[in-house]
Amino acid sequence: MPATIDLRPLCLAVTAVFCAFPASANAAINVGTVSSVVGEGRVLTTNALPPRMLKFQAPLSSVVDAVNVLPGVNVTPGGVFDSDVWSFGMTLRGFTQKQLGFTIDGLPNGATNYSGGTLPNRYLDPENLRRITVSQGTADISSPSDQALGGTLNYESSNPAMRRALRIDYSTGSWSAQREFVRYDTGALFNDSTYAYLSFSNTFNKRWIGSGTNGHTRRVHVDSKVVSAIGDTLAVTAIASYDHAYENNYNSVTLAQFQQDPNWDHLTWNWTGKPYVDQNFVEPWNTVRTNVLVGVKLEYTPNHNSRYIFYPYYHYQKGSGGWLPPYQLYAANGSGGLTGGYPAPGAGFSKVFWHDANGNPLPPPPGCADPYDAGCYPTGAVPASSFRQSLYKNNRFGFIAKGHWNIGFNRIMAGIWFQNQDRRNGRVWYSVVDPLTYWNYSRPPYYQQFSQRLQTNTRKLYAQDRIHLWRFDLSAGLSKYFVSLHGDNLIRNGAQFASIDSNSDLLPSVGAVFHINPNLQVYASYTKNFAPVPDTVLQTAAVGTDISHVRPETANNIDFGLRYNSRRFQASIAGYHTRFANQITFVRPASDGVTQINYTIGTAGTYVNLGGMTSKGVEALANWSVLPTLDLYASATLDDSTYLGNINGIKAGNKVAGQPGRMLVLAANYHSGGYRMGVSAKYVGDRYGTIDNSEKMPPYTAFNGYIGYRLDLGRAGTRPLKTVDLSLNVTNLFNRHYLGTLSSAGTPGYYWISPPRTVIFTASASF
Repeated sequence: MPATIDLRPLCLAVTAVFCAFPASANAAINVGTVSSVVGEGRVLTTNALPPRMLKFQAPLSSVVDAVNVLPGVNVTPGGVFDSDVWSFGMTLRGFTQKQLGFTIDGLPNGATNYSGGTLPNRYLDPENLRRITVSQGTADISSPSDQALGGTLNYESSNPAMRRALRIDYSTGSWSAQREFVRYDTGALFNDSTYAYLSFSNTFNKRWIGSGTNGHTRRVHVDSKVVSAIGDTLAVTAIASYDHAYENNYNSVTLAQFQQDPNWDHLTWNWTGKPYVDQNFVEPWNTVRTNVLVGVKLEYTPNHNSRYIFYPYYHYQKGSGGWLPPYQLYAANGSGGLTGGYPAPGAGFSKVFWHDANGNPLPPPPGCADPYDAGCYPTGAVPASSFRQSLYKNNRFGFIAKGHWNIGFNRIMAGIWFQNQDRRNGRVWYSVVDPLTYWNYSRPPYYQQFSQRLQTNTRKLYAQDRIHLWRFDLSAGLSKYFVSLHGDNLIRNGAQFASIDSNSDLLPSVGAVFHINPNLQVYASYTKNFAPVPDTVLQTAAVGTDISHVRPETANNIDFGLRYNSRRFQASIAGYHTRFANQITFVRPASDGVTQINYTIGTAGTYVNLGGMTSKGVEALANWSVLPTLDLYASATLDDSTYLGNINGIKAGNKVAGQPGRMLVLAANYHSGGYRMGVSAKYVGDRYGTIDNSEKMPPYTAFNGYIGYRLDLGRAGTRPLKTVDLSLNVTNLFNRHYLGTLSSAGTPGYYWISPPRTVIFTASASF
């Protein structure tokens, strides 16, 4: 059932940005430059995506996918065009996306978990992406993230154009894909002191698996940005984005199921009238999300020796996730016997699989081996089914405040990151009206399983000093987190069920760069990373689970390497060693014994600290402009990530599930006049799919390509139509079948299937 789109958050976001800037004095806007792809001068291992490598990304793709060619990173997209956040995956040095930091124009992305988190593609369209920087081991000490045990990825939006412009794109391709994109740049405003743009996109595609009613994704997105100079000392940058997405999900499969049929995820698209079968009907498997992000950065530079930044922001999210359990829930006594109608909010229940002809619940009779067997029930009985909906709402606001001072040969930075998050999470069950005909359900819900308010208050303090001595750049800094979490049961009038503090020790960060010559550098660094106990741990306390033993996670990271940078050639080779301690792992309750999915799990289960993991390896990158018309790119990764503890099926020394030990990327980009084309290949070695290392995911090599032509029709001011651009993007060029994201690392493992060959054609016109 497609969701309606609430445009009120969009209106507020755009209004907030475009009404924030008064006319001001004369000052030119610095649109910025793109620096080295190998992190020149940094004490950390840092790589930026070469701009030409963005040509491989089709307009329908996610901005998150582009980093898949960088060393250490492995992105497994969620469905075609990464149109399903449920099945998305990323690994970097043994860490998953839930343990990496993400920022958008320097603002914290927030958590990346499905239940109330999000990813950068909800904040930024690919057409507005300027630059991506990946710090593989750790981020700058001021980076605002509370889950970055591993690296951090920063996505930067493009700046407004210096001249007024209008761009209109249309894309079409595989899986009934369609996309419209429009961007308007204002050019100079208020005596050349202010520039802005506003863009809109509308995207649709069907799932690549199945036919007919096989599910789809629809996404509406708006980006806006304003940059302004007020006098000679104050620069203001404001961003706002709105995103509404409806996504039908994909299902994970076992290795045996994949080998039997690599084109089916065991979801169905034909209604049978049998709830046990129709629980896999794809339409109710849906994700709905609305996200709004607004930020205004004030950058004050009173002189050459000091600079101050104040960057407040606000993030709003609302969404849901759906499933179709093949039964209904009824009030029950302590022994499971039915006591009447539907259960009271938060109360216990028993499952009912059939109703009699009058709609009354029928308990499974004694001795019935299969509760779905109609032969166990009286003649005229009809099957029962529910639509289960998880509800998410998130209000997150905060600010970044920091200062930079040059005092003698010291470059000092100090600041604070302040954030308060109010997250609501609940679950409701609706009655499917007639499971024999379709999954239409009646409102209001017949049962409210839980409703919680989870508050997380984060304060991060940090200070760093950098010194340049002869050919050395030295840095040393300390940071500390103060994090408090509170959980309230909204069903019980807001009664608090848990409250904990999850503060860090002092976290050191030290490093050095030695400049061998103007082009060649060697560097080394040590950092201690930290992640507080997440609010998902707090949720289990609502059902009586003891969480007092759960400790924050930490990771000690050592980076060292050599980098070379010149106008035509950039290269780096890096070594690393990371020790991840106190890994928080969820121990899931046993299945309900009726379906593979435990639909009634609620917030049950427990979290424990495992021994963690150790990760060591080598990463290399080379980017070479061989000719004015030809660029070559390569990256390579050798990784050895192993578990440290012996618990829950994990043995010390086992390889980390889902982490490839070897990766290689090769790419070539040709560009001459208005023509361009490119081809890339990525090899991913085998990965263990289970924590006990009993099962491997096969290796694969995937090829991507593009071809395009750009026609310039005249200089600005001579004619309305300035350029026409045509492009064709192909992913998985040779249509390889391979497994993507690891869903469950138990035995057997469960995996999502990567999409087949996909073709997208785009026509673009600029005015």
